[in-house]
Amino acid sequence: MKRTLMISLAMVIVDITFGQSIVTTDKQWNNRIHYYSMTVGTEHIRFTTDTVINSLTYKKVERTIDEYEQYWEPYGYIRENTEKQIFYKIEPGDVERMIYDLNVQVHDTIYASGLITFYDNRHMDSIQYYVHHFDSILIDQTYRKRINLTLLYDTSYVFEQWIDSLGSLGGMLHNRTPFTGCDYYFLLCYYEDGILMYQNPDYTLCHYWPTGIKENKFEGVTINIYPNPITGISFLEIKNIDNYRQVSINIFDLFGIEVWSKNIEKNSKINKEEIPPGFYLYRISGNDKVIGSGKLIVQ
Repeated sequence: MKRTLMISLAMVIVDITFGQSIVTTDKQWNNRIHYYSMTVGTEHIRFTTDTVINSLTYKKVERTIDEYEQYWEPYGYIRENTEKQIFYKIEPGDVERMIYDLNVQVHDTIYASGLITFYDNRHMDSIQYYVHHFDSILIDQTYRKRINLTLLYDTSYVFEQWIDSLGSLGGMLHNRTPFTGCDYYFLLCYYEDGILMYQNPDYTLCHYWPTGIKENKFEGVTINIYPNPITGISFLEIKNIDNYRQVSINIFDLFGIEVWSKNIEKNSKINKEEIPPGFYLYRISGNDKVIGSGKLIVQ
């Protein structure tokens, strides 16, 4: 009986003990982006080189919405102190905001911030949490400590969960609750050293495109944009469109906002000076119907 009790206690201690740091260069997070219950894309987040800002050492944050991870963009600065607190800022001159405190105790109250993205605008917002209880979650083959947080005025429902060495199930840089992360991000997949350690059990993929938009060709039409990514002038070549009139291309950002359109021929050009840098979806139409679609990067 005593031996059984000691083993049980040891398991509990292992479950609630923190391991490695969050802010390291060997991790990657894939966050699914929602807006008003509509999937608008997937972002990949990673931390790279060190940089010193006001005598503090941060790692640079990079982000891509490219499934093939070819086009990464700067996305802020992050650091972790010895007390397991993680701080983030968007620009070097911004005041840093704490996004996690993994050293909290049950019954603590704490303010935490999350990154909110609305189209091209980013800002930090904060909310007060109540530390309700600890438990653990299986990540790969290891149980890791999980901190369950409620709102201070409603302790009946867990709104946010922080995981040892992983961050939030609402997605790195974001918080799960819509009160903080009103852009509705949540974690799809988490990697360490390129190995998939966690996948959201509700989904089968680690990257999703906007609902209803896939890379397709229709009725024998073939589309080639080269080079892609666009770094200057790229060429758009379309085959098998002889039976179509009024052929056009429309380019959309990941929120479905049209950023560029043009009537085209079999062979046309796309100039990077006409489209802001970023990752886009394009749609080719002819005879008032879609005849092709795909992905486009402008650098």
